[in-house]
Amino acid sequence: MNKIIIPCLSFWLLIIMGIGAQEAGADTLRSLQKTATIKVMTFNVRVDTFLNGSNGWKGRGPMVCDVFTKNMADVIGIQEALENQVEDIQRSVPQYSNYMAGRSDGKKKGESCAIFYLKDRLTLDDYGTFWFSDIPEKPGSKGWGNLWPRICSWAHFVDNASGVGFYVYNVHLDVLSQNSRQKSVELLARRIGLRKWADPFIVMGDFNMEIDNPAMVYLENVGNQNSYPRMADAWLSSSHDQDGEATCHGFTGKKFGPKIDHIPLSDNATALDMKIDRYNVNGRYPSDHFPVIATILLNGSPQMTVPVVLESKSAR
Repeated sequence: MNKIIIPCLSFWLLIIMGIGAQEAGADTLRSLQKTATIKVMTFNVRVDTFLNGSNGWKGRGPMVCDVFTKNMADVIGIQEALENQVEDIQRSVPQYSNYMAGRSDGKKKGESCAIFYLKDRLTLDDYGTFWFSDIPEKPGSKGWGNLWPRICSWAHFVDNASGVGFYVYNVHLDVLSQNSRQKSVELLARRIGLRKWADPFIVMGDFNMEIDNPAMVYLENVGNQNSYPRMADAWLSSSHDQDGEATCHGFTGKKFGPKIDHIPLSDNATALDMKIDRYNVNGRYPSDHFPVIATILLNGSPQMTVPVVLESKSAR
């Protein structure tokens, strides 16, 4: 006759306690998951140079500041701005702070990929700049076919209301060399993969290439071709996916042409909306690029951070 073995009471208590601990752990993880909605803007403001002729910075600067105040994005990444341009903008928008590093010396010399942020909403707790070259930590370094130094300035923020942390990477890639663009996105993907926190990230900037360029395909890891984080361009992940809408217009205001300004996102970030701002004053434009704005839902965990001393890295 087969015997029926009934487990002792302690066995069932252990099972129940184990299930309860697992459920409690799952509930704790769920309670830590937070979301935040962030509005970001990427805007190549065009360098201040005599070559601009009638589109010089003196006339355009106030319009650039108008773009800031009109859109009131939480984070704004600009490209090409010299120190005097960053300072002009900062004086006009005191609700923002910024981090800037000049591409020539890592301090104030040369074009920048400055990052502005609403200081009452966000806490900046880490930031830096690297160069797209074989020696990315060396200020002013270049290579791979680019005539000028090319950089990425990045920042880690914490949303004060939700506690959600996220990264922003602001880039300006080479306009002439495909080899430089390819190697630059490979370096960028590696750096993103090595970030300290496994937080959502937002890449933005003037990529000088359209979304179907092989370098963009690599960066966004289409088909999981590399081991780096998967990204999705906000142009495609949002409701705004029309073809042919230009982001660079050469001060003409033309609406159709190549999209070369992008906002790729991590897979735990979703673009809710995407738009091009064609603001102008009587046919005069603030830049030869249009500002591109995205509203992004971040899915992350709260971060406990301590603000850094901004002056230590040329941040303002």
